[in-house]
Amino acid sequence: MKDKEIAAAITLRDEVAFNRLIKEYSKLLWAVGWSIIGKQGSAEDLEELVSDVFLRFWNQPEKYDEKKGSLKNYLALMTKSMALNRLKAQQKIVETDDVFLLETIPEKEQADDAIWRAFFQAIETLSEPTRTICFQRFFLEWKPAFISERLQLSVDEVNRRLYRGKKKIQIIMDKLLKEGAIND
Repeated sequence: MKDKEIAAAITLRDEVAFNRLIKEYSKLLWAVGWSIIGKQGSAEDLEELVSDVFLRFWNQPEKYDEKKGSLKNYLALMTKSMALNRLKAQQKIVETDDVFLLETIPEKEQADDAIWRAFFQAIETLSEPTRTICFQRFFLEWKPAFISERLQLSVDEVNRRLYRGKKKIQIIMDKLLKEGAIND
């Protein structure tokens, strides 16, 4: 089923489509939630977060707009937002920098799903721990000092990996976008 069909089926309260959605995206949402809550939360906190994301989508599927991006990205961003809101409520929010790599992309292009897919694919090609560092920096907007503490690396090492990672991501994104080789 395509994203629009899934959202339409859930609007009609199709439990089979909803269960398929849960099965397909649960691991992703757990990963996004864990990357934000991490050691500050328990497995139960993550389970509750993911359940709340699916419940919110079940109750408001009409808020999803396929023109703004894929359902996968919509659910991941909803998970990120809800996880950060929980941390704020617990007064455990992590300070973020004002500068974010994706902010340099014009707003019109940010809505372009191809840009996001290229960015995700480019990050996926990086080796660990550079992949994790770039994900935490560019998607979660964590400061290098906080990333270094969580990954037990020096701040200099995190900054070096971010610098190299940015260069590789840009090269890979340019190649993917030029070749039109973007996969879902």
